[in-house]
Amino acid sequence: MTPKGFVYNGVPLPAPPTDVLALRKNCLDEIVFLVLFFDVKRTWQSLPANKLDIVGIDKQLDQQKLVESRKPAERKAVKKAYQDALHYQSQVSDLEGQGPDPIM
Repeated sequence: MTPKGFVYNGVPLPAPPTDVLALRKNCLDEIVFLVLFFDVKRTWQSLPANKLDIVGIDKQLDQQKLVESRKPAERKAVKKAYQDALHYQSQVSDLEGQGPDPIM
């Protein structure tokens, strides 16, 4: 659900559904961040900072996160989501490389 004409560097930016934004109002007792997951369904969730790790900065942390699951299918899905997030970041990053960080 992307608002028509909402584009950055030629890339359409996704917008969270209204029901997801409404759920965020339930989190008044702590600061939460609205996160778009690069999973198959492109799900959204509001999460506190202690549940987030910035990826694409520390290669060792990235590699650790990519192999955390014991199930091969889950590792494969995480790897694809990670690659999709990095690709998306490269598309929306400005020329200075100061674009948004993918978050896992």
